[in-house]
Amino acid sequence: MTEDELTMLDFAVKWAPFGGGDDHILPEFGVLPTEFYRRLQAFLAYYPGVNDSVRRRLAELCTLKLRAAPSPARTLWHLGR
Repeated sequence: MTEDELTMLDFAVKWAPFGGGDDHILPEFGVLPTEFYRRLQAFLAYYPGVNDSVRRRLAELCTLKLRAAPSPARTLWHLGR
């Protein structure tokens, strides 16, 4: 596990009970929340060292956040492109 992955995991565990801490993701990691949840989801899928209950809780959070995020096509449609 890289230091960045560990930092993401710690952040996600800390903020999951409060809805994910989306307002803090960009300043902390330099990426938008959607990208953060994509990376976290991928990390959870391949790293076996995460406790199963933590993995399930965070995977569910990632799924909910990514479903709620506007798709690029929908965003462009709203912009009239």
